[in-house]
Formats: sequence, C-alpha cells, structure tokens
Amino acid sequence: MDDRPSTRRLTDIGMTDRAKETAKETTKQAARALRRRYFPLQDSLIGMFGRLLRRGNLVREHIAADDPLKDSGLAAIYVHFDPDGQVDDYVVHQVRALVDAGFRVTFVSNSPTLPHDSRVRISAFCKDIIWRFNTGYDFGAYKDGIASIGNLDQLNGLLLMNDSVYGPFWQLRELLSRLDGSAADFWGIADSFEYQHHIQTFFMFFFPTALQTPVFTHFWARLPYVNHKPWVIRNGEVGLSQRLYRAGLRSGVLAPYWSVAEKMKTRLEAMKGTPPPPSQQPGFGRFQSRILGHRAVNPMQYFWDVLITDYDCPFIKRELIQSNPAGIPFVSRWRAVIASRSDYDTAMIERHLQRLARRSGHNASPAVISP
Repeated sequence: MDDRPSTRRLTDIGMTDRAKETAKETTKQAARALRRRYFPLQDSLIGMFGRLLRRGNLVREHIAADDPLKDSGLAAIYVHFDPDGQVDDYVVHQVRALVDAGFRVTFVSNSPTLPHDSRVRISAFCKDIIWRFNTGYDFGAYKDGIASIGNLDQLNGLLLMNDSVYGPFWQLRELLSRLDGSAADFWGIADSFEYQHHIQTFFMFFFPTALQTPVFTHFWARLPYVNHKPWVIRNGEVGLSQRLYRAGLRSGVLAPYWSVAEKMKTRLEAMKGTPPPPSQQPGFGRFQSRILGHRAVNPMQYFWDVLITDYDCPFIKRELIQSNPAGIPFVSRWRAVIASRSDYDTAMIERHLQRLARRSGHNASPAVISP
C-alpha cells in the first residue's frame, strides 16, 4: 500500500480553501452593494418623515449672555449635552479657549435641563445661550445656532464645535493662525473615509468662501431634524462635506488620514515579533489587521496617540476614554501621552468621567482609573 500523501487530495483541499475565500469575498461585495442601495432609500424616507413631523420651534429658551467679543467677525457654535445639564470644567476650558482665539461664541445646549449655575458658569464667555430640545442631536443644534447668527456674509469665519472631545491641550489661537484661506474653503482636525470622504464635525471651520456659497445656506435650511444617529452621520456629517465638494469647494485638515495611517502602520510594523502585554492582547489582532489591511477606520479612535504626538492634535475623544467601543489597545496611556506634549489639567477629564460613573451607579472604566 502506498503511504505517500495524495497529491490530488492536497490540490482539492487548496481549491476548496480558495473557493471558500472567493465565496466570502463575493458575499462581502454583495452585502456592500446591498447597503449602497438600501441606505439612500432608508435615508430618503427618514428625511421625509423628519421634514413632515418636526416643523415646530425646538428652542426652549434663548438667553442673552455677556458677549465679551462684540466686534469679532469670527463666530463659533458650541454644542453641549449633559444628562443633568451640568457644565463641567473641561467645557468651560473649551469655551474660554474659543474666546481666547477670538471667537464670539453661541452656546447651544441639548440637555434636558439647564440649571442656573450652569448658565452662570459660561455666560461670561458667550454671546448668547440657546437651550433646546435634543432633536436632531448635534446637527440640529448646529442648525439652530447658525440660524441665530443671521447674515453669514458678514463673518470672517465660522467654527462648529461640540463637547464630544477633551482638550484643547494647547492654545487654539496658534493652531488656527496657521490656516490658509487661499488653500481651503473649509477645514477640520481630522478627515475620514468611513461612508465617504468627509471632515469630522466635532471641530470644523468655514472660511467666507464657503459661508457665502448658496450650497452652505441651502444645506442647513433643508436639513431636517432627525433622531436617528446613523442618518445624522451619513446625511449630516458626511453629507455636509460631500455637498461642499460637489460645489467645487476645497477642504483642508490638520492630520490627513492616509498620512496618519502610514505612521500608525510603521509603528505596528516595528512591533512585529513583540507581543503586546497580556492586558492589551484582547482585540489587538483585530486592531492590527484593520490598520494593516487598509480598512477605513475612525482616526480619532484608532490613531488617537499618533494624532497627539505627531500631528499636534489638541483633542482626544471622550468616548474613547469613557467606553473605548472599538476596543483600541493602550488607551490607558492617555494621561502619559497628553502629559508628554502638554500641561493640560487631565484632572478635568477624571472629574467629568467619575461624575458620570457615579450617576450611572458604576465604577469608572479601567481607562479612567488606571495610572
């Protein structure tokens, strides 16, 4: 009897494996094609209902504030949400930083309540305070904030910002002074290729060339108030950039996505053969494969440390530290990474997250409490 392995069997096995991989890829392509057809239909229906059902005034109260920069031609819409209506120290720090950078700030809160103490904390830094229902989320708040400004043609620039980040770790004036209106019409900290290319709207600046185009005004006028987060991402955050691109406007960014991705790949390549510490091993392989596989990822999550150390990114996402939904390794190093570049008081972050943890009856996450 011939004990030699069967060449035919090995070939068959190889063909079977290739067939499985081909089938998997075919299934993925079919799923992507289905999503491309499904999302526009879903979004159209959701948008239609949003226009029909939510036409009333969503502003609960419009409150005059101290307006310390009455003559400034720079406007900022700052969006805030807190389940208790609290204005934490890190929020005050951000609003003060906007004023120091020359912005006249409209503070828009989507919180279910906005106590007197919270209003007092930020009144000295703001032009006005808008307290509204949390309908449309951040984009509903941006829409109402922009509407309150009136004539955008008189502005030298408009900034949209929300409280989903901690920072800034250094002065915004220095960062914004480097912007070149001859090279870009709108600008942000980070861009993303999830869904389609867009500027992330937690911090997004518009030059007059963008503000004075009909497409900008029409976008906000036609944007419905929709309480469906995937819809808001696709039609708000992604849709805004895409509309401006189609109008021929140019974007700029502090940290271009593929440049940052290449730096992260270089770091991961250098780590090959050196296993991560046991505490970081869960999820590390998935993280590594997404980066090295040229997958479009959220840069503020996956590249957070490279953004701070190599690109002078002045912010870190709250969600990353609080819950780390993507399972990014080494997030517990956030204090050391920030301290390596800045004297920012990270105790502001800790106080905020510990308050939320107490409210929910849970201990702070390991990323918060680990030294």
